[in-house]
Amino acid sequence: MTPETSPARSWFRPRTRLPLIIGALLVGVFVLCAAAAPLLTGWLGYDPYEQVGSRLVTPPTPPSRENLLGTDALGRDLLSRLVYGARISLEVGVVAEMIALAIGTFLGACAGYAGGRTDAFLMRCADLVFAFPGPLLALAIIAAVPEPETAPLLRHLPHPSVGIVFLVLGCLGWARIARLVRAEFLRLREQEFAQAAQAIGANGTRVVMRHLLPNALRPLIVAGTLGVGGNILMEAWLSFLGVGARPPLPSWGAMVTEGQAYFLAKPWVCVAPGLAILLVVLGFNLIGDGLSDLLDPRRGRAIA
Repeated sequence: MTPETSPARSWFRPRTRLPLIIGALLVGVFVLCAAAAPLLTGWLGYDPYEQVGSRLVTPPTPPSRENLLGTDALGRDLLSRLVYGARISLEVGVVAEMIALAIGTFLGACAGYAGGRTDAFLMRCADLVFAFPGPLLALAIIAAVPEPETAPLLRHLPHPSVGIVFLVLGCLGWARIARLVRAEFLRLREQEFAQAAQAIGANGTRVVMRHLLPNALRPLIVAGTLGVGGNILMEAWLSFLGVGARPPLPSWGAMVTEGQAYFLAKPWVCVAPGLAILLVVLGFNLIGDGLSDLLDPRRGRAIA
């Protein structure tokens, strides 16, 4: 790799640096809000589940000095609910992607390294997942569990309705990760360093863990970052349909649903959570695009 195409040098190219900076700023704001949600809502003086709107005015009320983004249809402070909603969206996005990465990396590594019947069987399983529309399949599975609070595993989670969402999204997202890891392993196992490791007697586990997997992390990091944004969008869509986070949890998708009846007369009720969804998904996508430019030497040459 020449100095002109190294990741360190490509960092200083504006077209590589700008998406990462903007994406990191957007995501950082929402992560900070999620981490400091109790402090922020305490500073605002409003609980996200408490009705704070004036009883003399029919909610939702417009933005004011007391309620910076106004109140929702039940008179609850909209800004406080947005801050707590960041916790749900980020939790679903990150945890679901971690599940997908764990399952997909393991199965993709098995398929790419073992080959033969193992590869064929695992890839046909992935094809079976791709054969169904992902959003509709997730909707059907989640809707089949009407009471997640009573499910054996889910009832131990703080929010069972959120837990089933990230479990389903994670278990459905493994196929794209497995395909990616398999392709990388098929390419890497033909490289000289992998063949040399096998020639000196290294077992399959050592070859995979010490030689193949570390060299396949670059596309995995990019795919994982983009996947978080997709999971956040999917959770918002499921909550919009009423099968995601259950009320009174402050899910952004559910907040859009609650405010759509007031869209023309009082648009801030659904515009605010919709804008939050847009910005956080845009942030993760910009980070993924920036990392793709930064970590891919071939794309670095194209930019140069």
